[in-house]
Amino acid sequence: MTRRDGGFTLIEVLVAMVVTVAALTVLAQGFATGGQASVSSQKSTRAAILAGEILAELETGELAPDASTSGKFDEEPDYSWKVQSDEDEPGLRLLTVTVSWTERAEKRDYVLTRLLRERTTTP
Repeated sequence: MTRRDGGFTLIEVLVAMVVTVAALTVLAQGFATGGQASVSSQKSTRAAILAGEILAELETGELAPDASTSGKFDEEPDYSWKVQSDEDEPGLRLLTVTVSWTERAEKRDYVLTRLLRERTTTP
């Protein structure tokens, strides 16, 4: 009979290492996917805020609501915006604000649509 000390065999150590590496690979992949989802969510939220800012400028008259315009944001050069303005009903304008950006070599858009009553001057 052979005498066995209290250690592990080479096969047991190799199997344990393979299982550990596989588990760490899956765990690292989960962290990477979560990080990408977080960045995507942040960019979409920022686009929604920027679209709201453009809409506020249209509502206050800083931007003319009766014309289709476009531009870039000074503080956010990665984002651009476009406004489509159509007369929906007499006295109402259908405004569509589109904020665009590029994420992982793919163009993304956030679209915000609102009806705006045309301003009237009172004597």
